[in-house]
Amino acid sequence: MPFNKIRIVNGIRVLVTLFCGGILGLAFIVAVDQISNPMLPEFAFINPNSVLSALVVLVLINLAAFQTINAEKKKYQSNGALLCAPCQEKVKEENYQAHLAEEAGKAKWTAELKTMTDGDAALRSIVQDWRLANGGAEPGHTVVAELVGAMNLEKAGNFESAAKIYEGHKLWALAGKVREKARVQTVKHVTVDMNQLIEQIGTRGLAVPYRCQNCGAGITIDKNSSVSGLKFCSYCGSAYNIEDMSKIVQEALG
Repeated sequence: MPFNKIRIVNGIRVLVTLFCGGILGLAFIVAVDQISNPMLPEFAFINPNSVLSALVVLVLINLAAFQTINAEKKKYQSNGALLCAPCQEKVKEENYQAHLAEEAGKAKWTAELKTMTDGDAALRSIVQDWRLANGGAEPGHTVVAELVGAMNLEKAGNFESAAKIYEGHKLWALAGKVREKARVQTVKHVTVDMNQLIEQIGTRGLAVPYRCQNCGAGITIDKNSSVSGLKFCSYCGSAYNIEDMSKIVQEALG
């Protein structure tokens, strides 16, 4: 019973405090008397070691007692008041039932997650990566919902938003792969755009000058140019910036 335990602990604390306090008080009195009258006899058990021991025991017993009492109060307190014995049993039962409900909820979610991942290989791979990145923990409802959302953003072409969600869950490699998809898609788009621009240059009979950003060598983009021939500088071998090149051609075309 918590009430009895608290009373016993507090009783022991009081007894030890009185005993140690008595030794300290007696030592103080003896010390004062010795100062005023050095001829008074000394008490053998009143010495620096006994005084220090009494002080240490006094401090430790009070700390231990207060910690024990506070721990007991926290177990059986409601709105600052200690609960009676029947109420304590009720609280224990409620806590037990809450624990059972929590465990049942975890088991249900584990089964649901297994069903989801068994039917979706991509999600299964991402969940496995998440477990590895988070110390083997099991992802909850919110985490899985966010990962599924990132997958949908990736399908919709919103690569940067998907990558940020993956980063938030420590899936650095996956975030990098998604951003690489965005870069590849951009390059493909620019390549298609350059083909169309070269056709327009040929139709108008234009010749657009362009300089390598690495070595400064100049080339001319005209009707005879091809996208494959505009990938690398023939002088230094560095890759041209196709996106920058397309902007220059667009400006020339007006």
